[in-house]
Formats: sequence, C-alpha cells, structure tokens
Amino acid sequence: MLERLLHAFGYAFAHLLFFRAASPDTIVRRLRLAYRLVGVRIVETPRVDEVRRTIFLCPYRNLAADRFGEKWLCHQKLDRVDDGYVTFLRRHRDIDYQRPQCCSDLPYCDDSEYCYSEVSRSKAQAEP
Repeated sequence: MLERLLHAFGYAFAHLLFFRAASPDTIVRRLRLAYRLVGVRIVETPRVDEVRRTIFLCPYRNLAADRFGEKWLCHQKLDRVDDGYVTFLRRHRDIDYQRPQCCSDLPYCDDSEYCYSEVSRSKAQAEP
C-alpha cells in the first residue's frame, strides 16, 4: 500500500517537476535539482555516449537499518517515488530514466555507498 502511494506521489510530482521539460539534458537538470532538494550529494555527472549519468551519495542509506535492514528507506521506499518518475517520463516524454541503482554495477564506481541514475532518449525514439 505504501509503495503504491509513493509511486502515485512520484507520478503526480513528475508533472510539476518536468513541466515543459522534453530533452534529456533538461530532464537531467531537473532530476539533479530534485536530488539536491532532498539532501542528496551529487559526486559526478559523466556523459556516456547519449546517456546522462548522475553518481551520488544517498544520505538516507542506513536510516532505520537496524530495524528494517540496510538500504530499506533509500532503495526500497524512495525508489517507488522514482518509479513514478520513470512511468511519467516513459509515457509523456519518451525518455528512458533508469532510477537509482547500486554503483557496484559500474567498473569505475565500486564504492557501495554510491548510487547512480541514467537518462536517455527511449530506444524506440532513438533508433530511426
């Protein structure tokens, strides 16, 4: 139930956050602003081909970890808000937003306290 509410909140908030934003660059700027507003410290912002990547430190990573487990708030609850963004961007902007993931998937970003997200044009629109 809580996860559905968080997803709905993310989807509704995305209408405001991404108002008049259509390009990947504009969307990335707005996402980074949203990250900063909730206390996320952005570490690096590389561009890999047509993908805009944001590497950041999640300040809520261990909040309530003793009761609910490591990454409970940051990766199990707050990600539902990001899922709302994913749904909105896919439906209304043809943008592929890969919500925050553990940095251990990247060869140069193996520190477990970091996460990354990616934004690009959707594959269907990017291919001629």
